[in-house]
Amino acid sequence: MVTRRTAKTKGNQFEYDVWASLKQFFPNIKLAKEMGYQQQFDLINEEPYFLVECKRHKTISWNQAKAWFEKVEYELTSSVGEAFLIFKSNQQPVLVMYRDETKYCLNTTEFEDYFGVPFIKHKPFNKK
Repeated sequence: MVTRRTAKTKGNQFEYDVWASLKQFFPNIKLAKEMGYQQQFDLINEEPYFLVECKRHKTISWNQAKAWFEKVEYELTSSVGEAFLIFKSNQQPVLVMYRDETKYCLNTTEFEDYFGVPFIKHKPFNKK
Protein backbone atom coordinates (compact mmCIF):
# COMPACT_ATOMS: atom_id res chain seq x y z
CA MET A 1 0.00 0.00 0.00
CA VAL A 2 1.38 3.41 -0.98
CA THR A 3 0.59 6.31 1.31
CA ARG A 4 0.58 9.85 0.06
CA ARG A 5 2.21 12.69 1.91
CA THR A 6 -0.48 15.29 2.12
CA ALA A 7 -0.08 18.85 3.31
CA LYS A 8 -1.48 17.83 6.71
CA THR A 9 1.06 15.03 7.21
CA LYS A 10 3.92 17.32 6.15
CA GLY A 11 2.70 19.89 8.66
CA ASN A 12 2.46 17.29 11.43
CA GLN A 13 5.95 15.99 10.63
CA PHE A 14 7.32 19.55 10.76
CA GLU A 15 5.63 20.10 14.12
CA TYR A 16 7.39 17.03 15.53
CA ASP A 17 10.71 18.15 13.99
CA VAL A 18 10.39 21.56 15.69
CA TRP A 19 9.48 19.84 18.97
CA ALA A 20 12.53 17.53 18.75
CA SER A 21 14.81 20.43 17.85
CA LEU A 22 13.64 22.63 20.74
CA LYS A 23 13.76 19.68 23.16
CA GLN A 24 17.57 19.82 22.86
CA PHE A 25 17.52 23.14 24.74
CA PHE A 26 14.10 23.09 26.45
CA PRO A 27 13.63 19.52 27.79
CA ASN A 28 10.12 20.23 29.16
CA ILE A 29 8.57 21.52 25.92
CA LYS A 30 5.30 19.82 25.08
CA LEU A 31 3.03 19.37 22.09
CA ALA A 32 -0.13 21.38 22.75
CA LYS A 33 -2.39 18.72 21.19
CA GLU A 34 -1.10 16.12 23.67
CA MET A 35 -2.00 18.47 26.53
CA GLY A 36 -5.54 18.87 25.19
CA TYR A 37 -5.12 22.38 23.82
CA GLN A 38 -6.96 23.22 20.61
CA GLN A 39 -5.62 26.74 20.26
CA GLN A 40 -3.63 28.73 17.72
CA PHE A 41 -0.31 27.22 18.81
CA ASP A 42 1.41 23.87 18.51
CA LEU A 43 4.04 23.82 21.27
CA ILE A 44 4.10 25.14 24.82
CA ASN A 45 6.95 25.53 27.28
CA GLU A 46 6.22 26.39 30.92
CA GLU A 47 9.61 27.65 32.13
CA PRO A 48 10.46 29.98 30.48
CA TYR A 49 6.90 30.43 29.28
CA PHE A 50 6.48 30.58 25.51
CA LEU A 51 4.14 29.41 22.76
CA VAL A 52 5.14 28.22 19.29
CA GLU A 53 3.12 27.91 16.10
CA CYS A 54 4.68 25.71 13.38
CA LYS A 55 3.94 26.19 9.69
CA ARG A 56 5.25 24.25 6.69
CA HIS A 57 3.96 25.52 3.34
CA LYS A 58 5.10 25.61 -0.26
CA THR A 59 5.26 29.40 -0.16
CA ILE A 60 4.71 31.82 2.71
CA SER A 61 4.13 35.53 2.30
CA TRP A 62 5.10 38.11 4.91
CA ASN A 63 1.43 38.95 5.49
CA GLN A 64 0.55 35.28 6.12
CA ALA A 65 3.47 34.85 8.53
CA LYS A 66 2.61 38.04 10.40
CA ALA A 67 -1.06 37.02 10.75
CA TRP A 68 -0.11 33.58 12.13
CA PHE A 69 2.36 35.17 14.54
CA GLU A 70 -0.22 37.65 15.81
CA LYS A 71 -2.67 34.80 16.51
CA VAL A 72 -0.04 33.15 18.73
CA GLU A 73 0.65 36.46 20.48
CA TYR A 74 -3.07 36.81 21.16
CA GLU A 75 -3.06 33.41 22.92
CA LEU A 76 -0.46 34.49 25.49
CA THR A 77 -2.12 34.50 28.88
CA SER A 78 0.34 37.02 30.33
CA SER A 79 2.77 39.63 29.10
CA VAL A 80 5.58 37.56 30.63
CA GLY A 81 5.54 34.95 27.85
CA GLU A 82 7.03 34.91 24.39
CA ALA A 83 5.41 34.01 21.09
CA PHE A 84 7.21 32.35 18.19
CA LEU A 85 6.28 31.37 14.67
CA ILE A 86 8.63 28.72 13.30
CA PHE A 87 8.10 28.18 9.61
CA LYS A 88 9.60 26.69 6.49
CA SER A 89 8.80 27.05 2.83
CA ASN A 90 10.24 25.00 -0.01
CA GLN A 91 13.96 25.45 -0.68
CA GLN A 92 14.33 27.76 2.33
CA PRO A 93 15.85 27.32 5.79
CA VAL A 94 13.72 27.00 8.91
CA LEU A 95 12.94 30.52 10.15
CA VAL A 96 11.82 31.96 13.48
CA MET A 97 9.59 35.04 13.79
CA TYR A 98 9.65 36.84 17.14
CA ARG A 99 9.42 40.29 18.76
CA ASP A 100 12.55 41.95 20.08
CA GLU A 101 12.98 43.15 23.68
CA THR A 102 11.10 46.40 22.98
CA LYS A 103 8.03 44.38 21.81
CA TYR A 104 7.67 46.78 18.87
CA CYS A 105 9.95 45.27 16.22
CA LEU A 106 9.02 42.02 14.49
CA ASN A 107 12.12 40.01 13.51
CA THR A 108 12.84 36.89 11.49
CA THR A 109 16.03 34.86 11.62
CA GLU A 110 17.23 31.30 11.03
CA PHE A 111 16.37 28.68 13.66
CA GLU A 112 20.01 27.85 14.50
CA ASP A 113 20.92 31.52 14.91
CA TYR A 114 18.09 32.24 17.34
CA PHE A 115 18.04 29.10 19.50
CA GLY A 116 21.70 28.09 19.18
CA VAL A 117 20.90 24.44 18.47
CA PRO A 118 20.72 22.63 15.12
CA PHE A 119 17.36 21.89 13.54
CA ILE A 120 16.92 18.12 13.56
CA LYS A 121 14.39 15.58 12.30
CA HIS A 122 12.48 13.74 15.00
CA LYS A 123 12.87 10.02 15.48
CA PRO A 124 9.58 8.27 14.60
CA PHE A 125 7.66 6.79 17.49
CA ASN A 126 7.34 3.01 17.65
CA LYS A 127 3.63 2.25 17.28
CA LYS A 128 3.86 -1.17 18.96
